[in-house]
Amino acid sequence: MLSRLRLAGRVAPGVSRLLQCAKPSAPALTRLCQTKVQESKDETPEFGQFLRDVSAKIKEKTGETGHLLLFGGLGAYALSKEILCIHEETYLAAVMAGTFIWVIKKTGKPVAEALDNYSKEILDSFNVSRNQQVDSLQTAIENEKKLDEMLLCRIDIAEILKENNVMSMELEYRNRLHSVHKEVKKRLDYQLEIEQFKRKVEQDHIIDWVEKEVIKSISPQQEKESISQCIKDLKAIAGSV
Repeated sequence: MLSRLRLAGRVAPGVSRLLQCAKPSAPALTRLCQTKVQESKDETPEFGQFLRDVSAKIKEKTGETGHLLLFGGLGAYALSKEILCIHEETYLAAVMAGTFIWVIKKTGKPVAEALDNYSKEILDSFNVSRNQQVDSLQTAIENEKKLDEMLLCRIDIAEILKENNVMSMELEYRNRLHSVHKEVKKRLDYQLEIEQFKRKVEQDHIIDWVEKEVIKSISPQQEKESISQCIKDLKAIAGSV
């Protein structure tokens, strides 16, 4: 029973290390709600790299056969002290460990990629609104840049507006001057009509007065003589014709 517990205690750390080596490099599922994935620059160590490093150090210190003798001595010591008991459960544990390691090596990378893709999809779904806001802000920035280009001609626009204001004032001045001229001409024409009417009335009055006075000054004898003279003149004209 104690040998089984010791075997389970020795197998458990190795299994945990294998799981750590096979876990995906993407953030865990508990961190999927974060808006930004903090990717680590440290790459996942290759499976068995630690053992290879230890073996290389042992070879460097003891030579080519030193590590073999070390592991062989440790195995012989474990067997002699019954730390490691060889029985059917040992073979079963070795087969299970090998199978577990093989399964991890074969399926670890696809599972890690699947988890990475799944986490990426979830992050993309969470970041839809943020991406839309980023796009809207980029559009606003582009519009502001276009507005800056339009503002480059603000001096010309100001000059044009100034000229338009000057022209508007000049047009208003000329319109008012024309209105004043028209009103003054109308009043002068009215005064002229009044003067002409007044003169005409005076002339008519003078003509009537002169005519009446002339008629009053003509005597009946003068009227008779003038009529006779007119008849003579008419006869003379008729005879000459």
